[in-house]
Amino acid sequence: MDNKRQFILNLFASLISFAANLGIGFLMTPFIVQQIGAEAYGFVGLANTMINYATLFTLALNSVSGRFITVAYHKGDKSTADKYFTSTLSSNLVIVAILTMIAVPLIWNLEHVVNISPHLINDVKILFSFIFINFLLSTLSTVFTVATFIKNKLYLSSIANIVAILAKVLILIAMFGTLPPMVWYVGLGTCAMTAITFIANWIYTKKLVPELRFIRHGFSVSAIREMLAAGIWNCVIKLQQILQDGLSLLVTDLLISPHFMGLLSIAQLVPTTMSGLMGTISGLFSPEQTKFFARGQKELLLQELKSGMRICGFFVNIIFVVLLIIGEDFIRIWQPGQDTKMINILMQLTMLGFFLSGVATTLQNVPLLVNKLRPYSLGWLACGAVSFALIILGVHLFPSSGIYMVAAVPQIVGFVANLTFVPLYASRCLNLPLWSFYPIYLQYITSTIVSIVICFILHSMLMPKITSWISLFIACTIYTLTTIFINIIFLLSSRERSLITRKLITKIKK
Repeated sequence: MDNKRQFILNLFASLISFAANLGIGFLMTPFIVQQIGAEAYGFVGLANTMINYATLFTLALNSVSGRFITVAYHKGDKSTADKYFTSTLSSNLVIVAILTMIAVPLIWNLEHVVNISPHLINDVKILFSFIFINFLLSTLSTVFTVATFIKNKLYLSSIANIVAILAKVLILIAMFGTLPPMVWYVGLGTCAMTAITFIANWIYTKKLVPELRFIRHGFSVSAIREMLAAGIWNCVIKLQQILQDGLSLLVTDLLISPHFMGLLSIAQLVPTTMSGLMGTISGLFSPEQTKFFARGQKELLLQELKSGMRICGFFVNIIFVVLLIIGEDFIRIWQPGQDTKMINILMQLTMLGFFLSGVATTLQNVPLLVNKLRPYSLGWLACGAVSFALIILGVHLFPSSGIYMVAAVPQIVGFVANLTFVPLYASRCLNLPLWSFYPIYLQYITSTIVSIVICFILHSMLMPKITSWISLFIACTIYTLTTIFINIIFLLSSRERSLITRKLITKIKK
């Protein structure tokens, strides 16, 4: 299968997986909120956020192991690839054991760490337990995801993810439909989903790269040291993300109120999904980028980076524009009975940071690709520290507007960083002129602004009031098609247009 057909297959499967995840999230969230209340649902987001703090202990190794294994594999050095694989899995087993000893007493005394209403204490503790088990499974399964990456068959991971999502839905429906409503059911469903993908990735590893093996005496301290030397800077980046975004729900719970934390958690669902989409789309280009870098094919690498920026921006731009136009109508229909205006404002403020993230996400992978993470991570850490300081200051100076400060400040800081620091540092890493990626930025900004203006005019003329799911669907379809058309004109290059056009022609012929 040639590279373009492989990419289309990976893209198609990833979009189906994303749509399934998005659709299930939208359908299940209002159902769950109605069952348990906004406050209880807020602890789902808080649990995931706090568990993310634990990834600081695993990220240094797991964030770079795939890169080291893949580069060694494509260089034909199978023994080195086995060494990295074995060392990563062995280390993760040790880390999991240590973190478990820390997590058990912490969860047992959780009501002394965060604000929990008395009637929710046991329910929330069980939720956190399942979310932590999910984290352990995710940590152990990370090294097995490298198989589909090495062979550039990411569609297989998407298929496994779709099956896992359906299993989670069935579990949630069965639990909420037959038992008294509890928030911990969400944790159980999440664990089941991760377990299924774990098993699938283990099978993929056996089938796709049988020569990649866990060697009983293959643990290498030097391999761990080499990976940690590169990956430690990803921990710094993760710390920045925690300071900039990851503490928002915790700060809201401790300094404002659990109720507002619940509203912010609902508002963050769409932006979080957008973040996942960006990671998924940009990740589709990573196998080829890694291969081209390993082989020293700089021109092909640059071509893949620019295509990744445009195509990732293409899809993120659609969601950004459509939700900007119909956001309040969507929240009113999706979350009846909730504070529609506040949730929409919080969602729009949170989405500010995604105005440029569509094109910037691909470039954020460059420092890892070329193993030049130190200056990049320290730069982002400075952004995170500034963001966190401004949030705390804003909450204390403007207590009545504190929730809006929590939502807006990190996104403004992220916007500035993605506009300046990210493209400039990526250009430096690749020894390119500093302005190399700004033409694509300009295309993306132009496409976004034109799309917003035209869709706003259409909204005012055709559908000023949306009162049902049917009218919402019609409006989304109109604005999506409009944005796609504008993106094709202003954002995509002839290479991406040709790729899409040939695929459409093939489908029509079939």
